[in-house]
Amino acid sequence: MTRHNEASPGANRMGEAGLPDNSVPPEQAEGRRATPPQEGKRDVIITVHSTQDGRRSPAAQHRGELIQKGKTTFLRYEEQDELHGGVRTTLRWNGEELSLIRRGGLESEQTFAAGQSRGGRYSSPHLAFPMVTETEELSATATGGTLLPLTLAWTYRLRIEDQLSGRFQLRLTIQEANHS
Repeated sequence: MTRHNEASPGANRMGEAGLPDNSVPPEQAEGRRATPPQEGKRDVIITVHSTQDGRRSPAAQHRGELIQKGKTTFLRYEEQDELHGGVRTTLRWNGEELSLIRRGGLESEQTFAAGQSRGGRYSSPHLAFPMVTETEELSATATGGTLLPLTLAWTYRLRIEDQLSGRFQLRLTIQEANHS
């Protein structure tokens, strides 16, 4: 089950695909319809907060692009890894699942679905292995009545060769980039 955060003031309910449901309460709905998410590409700033086994890593910030296609949201950005060089990261959110694909000096594929285990893989010039993610929580929260700003958050356990490798918490905050 996907957990949606509806508690914060100004947070939108999430519609069928996990995108903002801009509809109004039924008592105010006469003559008004939900606004569909805006199709197209937007330049964004992504702030990544990660925790592994209770230890926080410094926040990382990347410029990227958010692409809305129907009910699916794609997020693409490039990060520099000291060991592997440039790595292109693509996230695909369809409201139920989040897929994370990394390509470049290392390659990995992971899929997250709340309450479920999913197979994935990792490979670099030095090693390769299959892995399993056991997703505990997964949420998408949009505030302000539109798709952006958007927060994607998930918690999962990572297993490599049936051994627990760690428990991870990730939160990506995606905001429209300023064009100055």
